[in-house]
Amino acid sequence: MKKIKNSTLLIIFCILALVSAAVYFYDRNKGERTFKSELFTIDSAGVSSIIIYAKGNTGEMVVLERAGKNWNVKVKDKNYEADTSVVRQLISTVRNAMPERVAGTDPSAWHDLEMDDSASTRVVMEQGNEIVADFRVGKISFSQGNQNQGYGGRQNMSVKSHIRIAGDDKVYVVDGFLSMMFRDQPSAYRNRNICRLNKSLVNKMTFIYPGDSSFIMQRQGNRWLIGEKPADSTKTESFLQSLANLANSEFADDASIPVTYPFILKIEGNNMTAIEIKGSIDPVSNRYFVHSTFNPGAVFSSANLSLFNQVFPGKSRF
Repeated sequence: MKKIKNSTLLIIFCILALVSAAVYFYDRNKGERTFKSELFTIDSAGVSSIIIYAKGNTGEMVVLERAGKNWNVKVKDKNYEADTSVVRQLISTVRNAMPERVAGTDPSAWHDLEMDDSASTRVVMEQGNEIVADFRVGKISFSQGNQNQGYGGRQNMSVKSHIRIAGDDKVYVVDGFLSMMFRDQPSAYRNRNICRLNKSLVNKMTFIYPGDSSFIMQRQGNRWLIGEKPADSTKTESFLQSLANLANSEFADDASIPVTYPFILKIEGNNMTAIEIKGSIDPVSNRYFVHSTFNPGAVFSSANLSLFNQVFPGKSRF
């Protein structure tokens, strides 16, 4: 009887072990199906294109295409140079996006989370002919809390984005500005640089203006001269500093680009490629245009005079 009891107990123990294992694996697999541990598997170096579709299924899209080590922005039949650092940041942010929780489990939650077609932006990332990410970004939320408790504790802003993967009804919450990074305006991804330089290398600036207002500035030792007269060194250094990382996001419409540029600033120096920035004024539209050899594929245009005045100052400024 003792032998029978022991064998019976052993059988019961084995059955319980099998049941426990089955329940464990069922729960684990069920959890994996309801909550992804990661959203995408992306090789950053392998991404060949990113397509951003306009909201509302209008058919409009912005296409970012890899061109060797650089990227281009393609809009209809036009190609523009992209800001490579911006594109790399997009890829890195998507690749590292980790779900924190599920905000909605079915289409009934999409409207409030800005996940329906009219409110969300669809993004597709490709590696060659393979789609490695197809998702929509929607609502972005902000919350504020104390990073340190007690008197003098700093306020810490928390930013969350909502994302829905193609073929999955669930809406996931991820940390960061993902929802704000993908916009359907081409200008958000274009190369915005007008001029970049090391001001210590510059030794000559030639200002060519209409009429008799042209002048030349040259460095002699630690001084700057306009002709034979000394220039204000502080104002000259400030001007060079303003050109060191000059950028703008207002691009001219291709149809409005001027034919001639009467204003020219030529910057020359030691161990640097000369940079030529040209300007034009359209009296009809009251718009000011700037074009630079540093970024030859872009023409910048604005109704605001500030950029134009910044690049093309009069002699009296110095």
